[in-house]
Amino acid sequence: MTEPRAMTGRVTLGNGEVRDLASPGKRLVARIIDIVIIGFIVVVLSIVGFVGVVLGSATDEQALAGMALFVGFGGLALFSILLLLYEPTLIAVRGQTLGKMAMNIMVVRAEDGGVPGWGKALGRWVLPGLLALIPVAGGLLSLLVYISLLWDDRRQGWHDKMGTTVVVDV
Repeated sequence: MTEPRAMTGRVTLGNGEVRDLASPGKRLVARIIDIVIIGFIVVVLSIVGFVGVVLGSATDEQALAGMALFVGFGGLALFSILLLLYEPTLIAVRGQTLGKMAMNIMVVRAEDGGVPGWGKALGRWVLPGLLALIPVAGGLLSLLVYISLLWDDRRQGWHDKMGTTVVVDV
């Protein structure tokens, strides 16, 4: 397999095709859009769940506090699960999340420019996903994975390298 080569914001894929690389700014905005979408869904579901529990049973403050804590952790778990389902699925099938669609960028296989498929999509997700599970330092380590594209000539973050993908303009 031939490694892609960069030419000032461009990359030559393994099949010889030359594509424009997505800028770090576009990638950041796409990520923010994706997080806002998932966060909105989680907030709505958490509020509905909390209101349902409150209206259904609890009467004393201690019970309400316990339920609020449960809903909070449930919201965090739901956010993680949705992120796990959302990003790898859309990358595998379309090469784009909703944020990437909005920013006109796409994840492609470095060897031929095709849609990544399940193996590469999960490969891109596994490193930041597992690092995020580490208490306290996990978030910073995941951030490092994503910003590593800033010092790579192909603008590949470590997660892109694990999935042998590049992010290009559409």
